[in-house]
Amino acid sequence: MTSKIATLTLALALAACGPHFKAEVPAGFVELENAYDAYDFRATTADGLVFAIREQKHKPKGELGFWLQAIKNKLRDEGGYALIESVDVTTGDGHKGTQLRFGHDEGNKPYLYYVSVFVTDGYLYLVEIGGTKEQLAAGQKDLDGALAKLDLD
Repeated sequence: MTSKIATLTLALALAACGPHFKAEVPAGFVELENAYDAYDFRATTADGLVFAIREQKHKPKGELGFWLQAIKNKLRDEGGYALIESVDVTTGDGHKGTQLRFGHDEGNKPYLYYVSVFVTDGYLYLVEIGGTKEQLAAGQKDLDGALAKLDLD
C-alpha cells in the first residue's frame, strides 16, 4: 500500500510540473517530443521552420515592457538580430502580448525570428518562431492560427 501511495504522489507531482499552457501543433508541423531541453513545446516542418514555447516562472517580476526591452537588447547585442517590427498579439484565451519580429542574414539568405511575449502573475511565456523569410511567409497562416489557439493557464 505504501508503494502505491508513493507512486501516486510521484505521478501527481510530475503532472504538476508540466507546462501551464495548452498548445496545438500547427498544420504541416510535427511535435518534437524529445527536444525539450530548453523548451516546453517544440514543433517543426520538414523544411526546418520551428514553432516553440518556453515557460518560465515570473521571477523576478517585471512588466511586459521590461521583458520586451530585455529581449531586444539580448538579441541585438548578442545575436546580431535587427528588430523589424512589434505586433500586438492575443492568445485563444484572451491573454494579450507583443510579438517582436527580428531578422538577420546568413550568407545570402534572410532569416526571421519572431518571439511573442506573454506575462501572467505566475509565468512568463515566450512563443518562438524561426526560419527563412520564405518558410515563414509560407507558414504564417498556420502559425498565426496556432498562436490564436494557445491557452495559457
